[in-house]
Amino acid sequence: MKKNTIVLLMVLIFAISLSAEEFTIAYSEGNVFISEGGEWYELFIGDTIDSNSTLKIAAQSMVEIDTNGNTLLLNKSGTYKIGELISQSTKVSAWGNNPVFKKFLSGDNTRSNVQTAVMGVRGAATETEDVEWLSEDSMIMDEAVAMIDDGEFQDAISLLSEELDYAFDEELSNYNYYIGYSYYMLGSAGRALSYLNKVEGDYDAEYYPDYIVLKGSLLLDSMAYNEALYIFKEYLRNDDFSATAQAVNYLSASALKGLGRDDDAVKKLQITVKMNPSSDIGHSADQLLKKLQ
Repeated sequence: MKKNTIVLLMVLIFAISLSAEEFTIAYSEGNVFISEGGEWYELFIGDTIDSNSTLKIAAQSMVEIDTNGNTLLLNKSGTYKIGELISQSTKVSAWGNNPVFKKFLSGDNTRSNVQTAVMGVRGAATETEDVEWLSEDSMIMDEAVAMIDDGEFQDAISLLSEELDYAFDEELSNYNYYIGYSYYMLGSAGRALSYLNKVEGDYDAEYYPDYIVLKGSLLLDSMAYNEALYIFKEYLRNDDFSATAQAVNYLSASALKGLGRDDDAVKKLQITVKMNPSSDIGHSADQLLKKLQ
């Protein structure tokens, strides 16, 4: 009888281990480790983990995990139980819609912002009367913007990455933003956040509105809800009426949900719908509200 109980227990444990979902390491940066048999082993891009895994993230490191269609980003040092994180992120992901924001960021408003940003760069160059810088850097940015506008994101990344080491300090944020933007549009969230973390959040930058939406959505993927909510609040102090403001309000609802502030999240969704119920984001917010009511 005792022997049968032991066998049954072993079969049960084996069945549970088989049922654990497997996930892929889509991107890693720095030092990321997994615990196996009491030892820590380094993880690399392409490795697989499961929902029972425990990971350790070193300082200044990051890992992007493809959780079967969704993205989980970890960029804060610490030890994490993957199953618990995925359970938490799944609850919040229902309040967000990455395809909606990817469409928003690839729309005409973004192309206009990109073109305007380039003109801003040229204007700054003219003020310094640096003709050589103006001709060379403007040509590079023009070419990169044309690639982005045509959806040739990988080509834009290659071009800007090659020239990044030669960019003036005041232009580094521009380069890092457009590289990060291109990676985001290619679906590489970890690489996108890595570059966006190097961008100075300058309110006067022409791409600043899209930067807030882009980085904010990635912070939500990282479950950095307080950090996301902070940049959203800062943005909404100066803009509470534009299409970007509507997107930021919707993302704010996700951040509030992640913090357990459900009532405040619902209020943000209501504001989002009221701003423009016919937009993609307004429609998504309305659909979510109907499910909650």
